[in-house]
Amino acid sequence: MLPDDSLGYWLSYAQRSFSSAFAEVLRKHCIEQGKTYVITPHQWGVLSHLAQTQEPTISTLAQRLGVDAPAATNMVQRLEQSGLVERVRDREDQRLVKVSLSEERQEIMRTLQPVFESFNEQLLPGQERQAFIEELRHFIARVSPLMPESAGRFGFLREHLGYGKRERHPGRKEHSDDVCE
Repeated sequence: MLPDDSLGYWLSYAQRSFSSAFAEVLRKHCIEQGKTYVITPHQWGVLSHLAQTQEPTISTLAQRLGVDAPAATNMVQRLEQSGLVERVRDREDQRLVKVSLSEERQEIMRTLQPVFESFNEQLLPGQERQAFIEELRHFIARVSPLMPESAGRFGFLREHLGYGKRERHPGRKEHSDDVCE
């Protein structure tokens, strides 16, 4: 099979293209705002999740992002160095480290949200974007049963997408975390 015929090739190429373009948009915005830091696409993902969740733990954040805990810790550390987040030990269980937002994060997210929305609209307008996202969700549902050992890493995504029923695969042993579209 030639790379041009490979689904993995095009998904990877599309992801790299999107990330590069989004990184440039984020870089320009941070410079225009006079910031001493530049937010990366991965950091934007962390900040977006933090905006929706009250002080998640690093492990919860990692699961929501579909990365391992050390990767989430590294992203949080870089954001902490920029003054965008703080790591706080849980008062009841000192072993738990939670991530909380700073005032600086609130300011940059307020100014970045319209930039992010405009960027998405440029790439795929409303209905077209929603249809594409739905296709990606179906794709994830098809891939998920093929990686049952990764359930912990992608469990939140599966729940978020609403895929919880078992999908029947002839000749394949089913797992309790199988999903369907």
